[in-house]
Amino acid sequence: MNFTDAQLELCYERNFVASAELAEEVREVCALIAAHDVFLMMEGPHSSKVHETIERLLMPELRSVLHRWYQRAGADLHPAAIELRDRLSHLAGERLEIGYAT
Repeated sequence: MNFTDAQLELCYERNFVASAELAEEVREVCALIAAHDVFLMMEGPHSSKVHETIERLLMPELRSVLHRWYQRAGADLHPAAIELRDRLSHLAGERLEIGYAT
């Protein structure tokens, strides 16, 4: 995956490699969420890096994986993860913790 920012790309790649035990498509979502969390903490919600991770997470080709991610995570989500899920759900116009018909 190529990003507009070198720091974001490096962060994504490190998290992608760190999640080697997961299927590749799930690794993408995991790495994007991890990168989102890092740059949200470091640069705040208006960061272009944060916005780019959100755009990538909402790409049509990742939508079914994102649904599965949030279904798998279930009740184990911490408050920040729930907030991201709810924000992504709002932007996507659908509840991501509910099944997705492909």
